[in-house]
Amino acid sequence: MKPFITPLAALLLLSLHGVVQAASDNSCQGQTLQKTFASGANWRFCWDIRDQEGLVLSQVFYQAPGNTQRRVLGEASLSQIEAEFDDGAIDPVFVTTTLGLGGDNLQSLNAGDCPGGQIQSRNGRPVLCTRTRDAGYLYKYTTQRQTQAFEINTLSGVGPRTYIQRWRFLENGTMEPAIGLSGVLPAVNESATDYGWPVSTSGEIATGLTDHYLWRLDFDIGDNAADDVVEEITSTPSYNRLTKIKAISTIQTETGRSLDPETKRFWRIRDGSVRNGNGNYISYELVPTHYDQSRANSRDESWLSQDVYFSRYQPCERFAADNDSSCGKSVTTFINNNQNLNQEDVVVWYKINNHILPRSEDSNRMAVRWSSFKLLPRDWHTQNPF
Repeated sequence: MKPFITPLAALLLLSLHGVVQAASDNSCQGQTLQKTFASGANWRFCWDIRDQEGLVLSQVFYQAPGNTQRRVLGEASLSQIEAEFDDGAIDPVFVTTTLGLGGDNLQSLNAGDCPGGQIQSRNGRPVLCTRTRDAGYLYKYTTQRQTQAFEINTLSGVGPRTYIQRWRFLENGTMEPAIGLSGVLPAVNESATDYGWPVSTSGEIATGLTDHYLWRLDFDIGDNAADDVVEEITSTPSYNRLTKIKAISTIQTETGRSLDPETKRFWRIRDGSVRNGNGNYISYELVPTHYDQSRANSRDESWLSQDVYFSRYQPCERFAADNDSSCGKSVTTFINNNQNLNQEDVVVWYKINNHILPRSEDSNRMAVRWSSFKLLPRDWHTQNPF
């Protein structure tokens, strides 16, 4: 038995599709939050809750001590989750668009959900936890410096699962978006030996499962939202493996790209005009994770075939899959028109796969499984400002 969603609940919740005009026009969506660290480093952004995506950030600005405050993101959200079981016994579920992380699934928080922090309310409901946490070394050599992070999170209950949306804003300008999965095992029976793991003395088998997380990141670096540039950076080993050759190429048109551990491939989104004091363009780097699961796509879905997609901003391109608009049904259709991407308003769609083979320790309560990545400032300053 897999009590993930009943047919009746599915029919009722399908009506969640709605049109939200995502803004790439300097507008704040929701309420403003600001964090100033003792060093003078500052984060400022707006947060809101939507029925489908749950937590949505907009107009994200960062300022290092003694430096200029600059915008990094126009909008950011977890645009889609697809949940599927290893045995394929039931169809995969689009969690974000079919069920929703907001609305009635968004949980009200209490003090136990936010130890040492503050709870923010939306429409009279306490739904967002904010707190400052120690984050370890900022650097260490002949001297050292410890640092902090400003953390926000929401909780969403979807059937037997709990999804924790979390963002960490570090003092040095790094951002860490993350999604945590907990709850109870949604699929336990006695006949899934080939697809799961024994989790009890009675021989019950918990079926393995995979979540595909698609993040939507509308980069609006600097004052001009429409002059961003995407660069792909590789470090390819030589034939004798003794050296690595760097190459940088500009992505000219909308496209999807895959992770390639062999060439250490990553990407940065830079401004088209603003440079630091050394003459280098200011930028943010996408630091990929979960290389080991990057090719998980058991049903050969086109929108899961790549690890990152780059598109030009369109307000109706809201969900990476199951998108209900004339713009197209998924991110692969968004990029099919091959629009110019150079010196445009760039949207990055980043995918993380999380395959879970349950353990005995998960039999009564699933330990939280985190999936995260980093957005790292590159050439934002002329030197380390701390």
